[in-house]
Amino acid sequence: MDKTPLVSIVCITYNHERFIRDALDGFVMQKTNFPFEILVHDDASTDGTADVIREYEAKYPDLFRCVYQTENQWGKKDPCKDFLFPMVQGKYVALNEGDDYWTDENKLQKQVDFMESHPDFSVCFHPVTVHWDDNSKPDSIFPSEKSRFYKTELILDDLLKRNFIQTNSVLYRWRFHQDPLSLMPDDILPGDWFLHLLHAQVGKIGFLNDVMSVYRRHRGGVWTEAEQTTQW
Repeated sequence: MDKTPLVSIVCITYNHERFIRDALDGFVMQKTNFPFEILVHDDASTDGTADVIREYEAKYPDLFRCVYQTENQWGKKDPCKDFLFPMVQGKYVALNEGDDYWTDENKLQKQVDFMESHPDFSVCFHPVTVHWDDNSKPDSIFPSEKSRFYKTELILDDLLKRNFIQTNSVLYRWRFHQDPLSLMPDDILPGDWFLHLLHAQVGKIGFLNDVMSVYRRHRGGVWTEAEQTTQW
């Protein structure tokens, strides 16, 4: 039996000790009829994040391949482009940052089934629950029907108008087994939107109407405090 992963899960994390177990549990609970791998990059966290990742890596050595930085790479190298993306073995790639998590054990299977039966699609995504960690706002669902133009099949032109794909909902038919990673510019924000666009350039975008993950908004998140912090 071929043990090559069909899906590579890519996770970047930094000082996510409070959240990282939710993310890792969401990965290892996936029920699939195919092998997958979990690629994690810890950017020299100063809390206990790396210790938690090592715990999971020791428990699931056949699933995890991890990079532990001893010096923070912010502003020097890109954790995905420079470290994790070159490690990808899967035909498909799923993304999830260390402070977000998946809630459906069949998420990967549903998305892969769609992609395998729709070879002209290069992106598959689904709605997510947006949760404010301090409960300052009620939970909501993203994207709204309006923000995805009331469509379940979309194209590059739609995605150029706005980003309606939350990072931890996406599955790509990975184009970088053939194409160079240099297509991804350095220092571009938001990098996930650009990555969506690069994949929508070579195929259509499919939407599955199942809420299968949580996007967590919290103090310390780069996008939660957009335009307000030094990091931003």
